[in-house]
Amino acid sequence: MLINIPSDPVASDIEWTIDQPGQVNRGEFTGKRRVTILAAAPRWFAKVTLPPITGEGRVLDWRAFVVDCDGVANSFRVIACEKDQIAGSLDVRVKGANQGGHSLMTSGWGAAGLKLKRGQFITLGDQLLMVNAPVVADSDGNATISVKPYVRVVPADKATIEVKRPYAVMAMSDPKNGWKVGIGQKYGVSFDCEEAF
Repeated sequence: MLINIPSDPVASDIEWTIDQPGQVNRGEFTGKRRVTILAAAPRWFAKVTLPPITGEGRVLDWRAFVVDCDGVANSFRVIACEKDQIAGSLDVRVKGANQGGHSLMTSGWGAAGLKLKRGQFITLGDQLLMVNAPVVADSDGNATISVKPYVRVVPADKATIEVKRPYAVMAMSDPKNGWKVGIGQKYGVSFDCEEAF
C-alpha cells in the first residue's frame, strides 16, 4: 500500500545511491575483463535524515509514519529534487507503445527548446530514471528522452511522465525502524529505504 510521507519538517539530508549490478568475467588466458550488465536489476536507495525536531507535538506525524510503514510492507514517495525542475504546467506522456531500454519518445513538452538537462530526473510508472542527455523538444512538443537506469517496466502508450517533481517509490530497507528522543523533547528521525515500485 502507498502511504503519505509527512511534509513537515522536510528532510535535512537525503543520501541517494544506486545499485547497478553486473556480472564480471575475466578470461583465464587473456586476463581480459567482460562485464554483463543486469539491465532489469538496478535499484535506488536512500538514507533520509530529518533535522532535529523539538517538542513531541511536532514529531507525531513522523512517528505515526514510521509505524504506518508496517516494517518493509508499505511504500511511500521520496521526491528526488529540491525544487521544481521545470516551470509551467506540462502534460508529458509516452508517445508510442512497447518502448523500453534507455530511450523514450515523448510528447506534451509545449514550445520547442531545452526542457531538461543531463542529470535531472523523470518518474515513469513509479520508476525513478535519470536523464542521460539534454531533452530538447521540437516545434510539435515532442522529444526523445535518454535515461538510466534501464526502463524496467515497459509503459503503455500515452502513460504520464512526471517531469516537474519526480520521485522514487520507496519502502523501508529494514523491518525495524523508529526514532530517538533526548532531553528537552529533542527528537531525531532517520531511516534507510529502497526502491519498491
